[in-house]
Amino acid sequence: MKTNWASVNEKYLETVAPLKRYPLVYRGLGLVLALALYLVGLVLVDAVSGDARLPLALTAVYFLPAVLRAWLLFYWAARDEVRALKARRAQTHA
Repeated sequence: MKTNWASVNEKYLETVAPLKRYPLVYRGLGLVLALALYLVGLVLVDAVSGDARLPLALTAVYFLPAVLRAWLLFYWAARDEVRALKARRAQTHA
């Protein structure tokens, strides 16, 4: 079983290697995926729970840190890109 997961991980790394050259795009796709999965999960819980709102509220609060983490990763990647761009611009003008 361990070799199966190793091969899946290896395939995944090969697949996302071109995207990792552009960290902002890679993190942006992660943010969109996290938001989509969060919203789909909330819709499914709402459909299953019927009139009860407590399961929906608990699910929303429980999975909110995952969405916030994706947002922070995107923000940090964007901030690093802007800082690198400013540093390159300062080097060329100096």
